[in-house]
Amino acid sequence: MDQLLRLKLSLFKRRIKHFVFNKPLIKSEKFEIGKNVVFGKNIKIYAKNVKIGDGCVIGDNVIIHGEEFVLGDYGKIYQNCFFPGGKVQIGHNFWLGADSIVDGRAGTLIGNNVGIGAQSQLWTHMIYGDVMQGCRFHSEAALTIGNDVWLAGHNLVSPVTIEDRSLAMLGSLITKNMYKDRTYAGSPAKDFTDKLGPQFEEPSIEDKKEILVSKLELFTKKYGLKDYKNYVTIYTVEDDCFIETEQIQINISRRSYKKTGAILEYLLIYFLLPDVKLLPE
Repeated sequence: MDQLLRLKLSLFKRRIKHFVFNKPLIKSEKFEIGKNVVFGKNIKIYAKNVKIGDGCVIGDNVIIHGEEFVLGDYGKIYQNCFFPGGKVQIGHNFWLGADSIVDGRAGTLIGNNVGIGAQSQLWTHMIYGDVMQGCRFHSEAALTIGNDVWLAGHNLVSPVTIEDRSLAMLGSLITKNMYKDRTYAGSPAKDFTDKLGPQFEEPSIEDKKEILVSKLELFTKKYGLKDYKNYVTIYTVEDDCFIETEQIQINISRRSYKKTGAILEYLLIYFLLPDVKLLPE
């Protein structure tokens, strides 16, 4: 590693250390925080079991209540978001826009690479009316969201099942299950896939590598590095195994990287988001 890069990484470590010590107000029986986590101001966490992965960013005025809150690596929660209670488990590369609510009273499970736009509300219960007086609208149920789901913004979500790679357009009211590779819109949300198409169209391995290489070249230019091949190894076959090396290793077929916790790895994975989402192995 050249001397200039070593100097930059040394300065970056000091910067990250400073941010990590901007600690939130925490009342928790068990709290685990990963590396390179950045907290904003006035964050309050009141949950029995809290686990926050590496590289996460939690913005100003976020409030978290409940039994359990788990957030995978490289999650990003913008300002003024509220988690009212219960159990919320979230995978890697999560993105939550500002002023959103994610309830977990009956259990909320969110997969990897999920994006939820600003001013969205996700609920697992409908509880307020007086049951002694005969209120019929008193229920709760789990909310399950799969991988690569995108709720584009200002979405209202009932306790449903949202399957992998489904998409809800801006301002959707989601009261029924969303199915794999389908696109929804409206209030209440309806299936518009035949008109709008699905969220994804699978590219070839060659196309995926071309996109990744273009991002690596931009990263190299930003940090004044030499050829990306000096610090990144790219695999294209699913069965290829990661080896012991100081280089960052990425397998396109498995959509993964070998997690080491190195600062250069953190800089790269963070730089790639949200356009390229890789999962740790």
